[in-house]
Amino acid sequence: MAKRVDQLLPGLATGDAVSQEARVIRELLQQAGYESRMFVDPEHVAPDVSVDWIPAAEYSSMPGDVLIYHYSISSPADEIFLSARAVRVMLYHNITPGHWFRGYDDRVAELLEDARRNLKRVAASADAVWADSEFNASELRASGRPDTRVFRFLFERSRFEQPRDEDMFRRYDPSMTNLLFVGRIAPNKCIEDLIAAFAWYHAHLNPDSRLIIAGSERSCPRYYAMLRMYMAELGLRHVCFERYVSDTGLATLYQLADLVVITSRHEGFCLPVVEAMYCGVPVVARSAAAIPETMGSAGVLFDELDPPELAALWDRILNDRMLRREILDSQNRRLSEFLERDAVREIRELLGELL
Repeated sequence: MAKRVDQLLPGLATGDAVSQEARVIRELLQQAGYESRMFVDPEHVAPDVSVDWIPAAEYSSMPGDVLIYHYSISSPADEIFLSARAVRVMLYHNITPGHWFRGYDDRVAELLEDARRNLKRVAASADAVWADSEFNASELRASGRPDTRVFRFLFERSRFEQPRDEDMFRRYDPSMTNLLFVGRIAPNKCIEDLIAAFAWYHAHLNPDSRLIIAGSERSCPRYYAMLRMYMAELGLRHVCFERYVSDTGLATLYQLADLVVITSRHEGFCLPVVEAMYCGVPVVARSAAAIPETMGSAGVLFDELDPPELAALWDRILNDRMLRREILDSQNRRLSEFLERDAVREIRELLGELL
């Protein structure tokens, strides 16, 4: 059995889903009896990161070691992975189509497009290819890796079992109806659709309401600026950007939320769906990309609804107690599938196929 299973990442950031998963995977590997380190491109490490990491250029391996590469964007880490002497595993998190970032950040758009162009080459070089959803696995199978295995995205429940953030709780008085969006502020999230629907909901159905948007704006500052200008154009005062929040703050926001709403058009998994389910909040999400897979038969999916229609859907869920109970029951059933998995056994079995 290999004694060391390391991970390679193009970047590391507090609150980033892939960064969180890498940390949890390291804990699983250590529980399974492996030594494990995290190697990261130092040019893309957020200053507030507290987890231990090593510059990617310092990576070295011995025959029999394993290297897991978290692939989602073009990075100098590609070449480190391709030249590694270890058993190479690519863990695919999907690549946001570059067109979403065109006009907001052309440099990021180019990196995403490069990553998609290089996907087949990196996948072909790997000794094994894993994906964190069936949606992502289907892309790899279509790219020439029919042997792609699914290692589903990990949910870390301990992040939501913390004392309440009292400052956050006071800031968002639960006497108002709180609609919550959680995720990076990025163009593929289509937050402008959410704001438009909330504007109608707030003006015509529930003036005692607010929309809270919790997520970092770092990945696309110009998109964030556009959203602020759009809010000003609509004259909205009850849309609150929390941007990055701590785990304690995020858990508190879920406690305060009456409804979690997701309007994204591209997701490789959509972790906030599972977080909301765990915190007992009904979820309304667009039926796009991997979101239906993550939702299963739980929550409420919508296709193309105009702002008044989406607002009316929220209103019914918030006011129909029987419907709300049915939604929460469906979410609890789906949640049990995430909570009851034996991830240590899964990763042992996947690695056992290679060694």
